[in-house]
Amino acid sequence: MKGDGTSKDKQPEQQAASRGTPPPPPPTTQQQQGGQKRRRADDDEEEEDDGRRGGELQSKLVEILDRSSRMVAAQLEAQNANSRLDREQRRDQAASLAVVLGRLADALGRIADKL
Repeated sequence: MKGDGTSKDKQPEQQAASRGTPPPPPPTTQQQQGGQKRRRADDDEEEEDDGRRGGELQSKLVEILDRSSRMVAAQLEAQNANSRLDREQRRDQAASLAVVLGRLADALGRIADKL
């Protein structure tokens, strides 16, 4: 039967109080801080490890970014050179086309004069 007030239904703290023994004290602030200090020391070691790993990672990232920027610069230079060559070719082709069209116009003019 639940709720009849027997000691089986009571919590351990309540059982201890009913027997006349005080409940165990909660952990003290020093005990809690001691645990935190240990954790902090572990955290400091982890932070140092993370710092070393972060430094290694950062140097690798810098190397990768440096290599990448050099590759991009080389690609831009190649594109600029190709664009210059393309412009020169178009200019030469336009000049050749103008010469051919001029000769064609002269030939058509002579043909028209003969008719």
